[in-house]
Amino acid sequence: MIIAFQITNTTSDFNYNCFTQLALKYPSQQFIMLHQKNHVVKKELPSNIKPVKLKYAHNTGVYHSVLNQIQLRAYLKKYKVDFYFSTNESTIPVKGITKIVLIHQTKSIKQKQKFRKTNYADFLITTNETAHEKLIKVIPELKSKVKMIPYGVEKMEALSIDESTKLKQAFTDEKDFFIAIQKGCSSAQLLVLLKSFSAFKKWQQSNFKLVIYLDEKQLKSSRKLLANYKYRSDVLLINKTEDYAALFGAAYLVLLGGDESYFMEMNQLAFKNQIPMLLPEDEYYKGIAKNTAVYCDLSEKSISDNLILLYKDETLRNSIKENMNKQSEQLQWEDVSEKLWDSIINKKA
Repeated sequence: MIIAFQITNTTSDFNYNCFTQLALKYPSQQFIMLHQKNHVVKKELPSNIKPVKLKYAHNTGVYHSVLNQIQLRAYLKKYKVDFYFSTNESTIPVKGITKIVLIHQTKSIKQKQKFRKTNYADFLITTNETAHEKLIKVIPELKSKVKMIPYGVEKMEALSIDESTKLKQAFTDEKDFFIAIQKGCSSAQLLVLLKSFSAFKKWQQSNFKLVIYLDEKQLKSSRKLLANYKYRSDVLLINKTEDYAALFGAAYLVLLGGDESYFMEMNQLAFKNQIPMLLPEDEYYKGIAKNTAVYCDLSEKSISDNLILLYKDETLRNSIKENMNKQSEQLQWEDVSEKLWDSIINKKA
């Protein structure tokens, strides 16, 4: 049996985490990992996973999208694939292959037309209850095809005090800090965050810092915005994934100010390091994070009030960490991957 799967990255990707687990558990099966050329595979793969680099992406214009479909068909036929797990709703019609589409986010589930090509899929997997319910409500006829398989989390391994101190020495002059994920946010949204941090600083009266993770293209405008900001010396702008991932281990709290496409990676890192999250008041986040986060409407007052709350309420922080522990025990990737195997592959093999 040959199973092909697409990935978007190797830190939080559902397919990557599931199929690396399954490859280890089922060494007699063959797996084809399809990835974009800009997604560098840093981890060592099991010997029965063959990485295949895709030259064209499906989301970079009509021309490249067509070329993406052509190259995918060619690879699926070349490797005589039996199962194909896609991260793109536009699943291609290839005879003799069981096709599965993964749907993580809710923002794309708005109209039937968006999912017209899911007719080619044998199954659709939603990784959270909110997306599952919304998909069935918008397109009831897909109900028999949809399976809900929850997103897994990494095993917890919080940093030691010494490791955390070294990170703070390297990035924040040994000061405690929050991380805010602002990739894709507007200048207006960033300004709201800065005003919220100002309110926190006025209340707390200390050297607490704010680390803001941005896109490369946001850095220039964000630096201009900081030029006259009172607490600019306490704000650090970063855009390197390595820094961002490492800093999670030493953060006091992580705030999502960006859209939901950046949430799953953040959720993985928060769980791994037992870092409380402050998330937008939204059914999508609540459907995944549940009681492992605090929720707010991302207004200036709401953000500042919750920064203060999570700073001073140690009982709340400990409760969140305990909830993370419980959820982590139930959602290890080994268990999630086996559910995927039993729900689809075993039934169709």
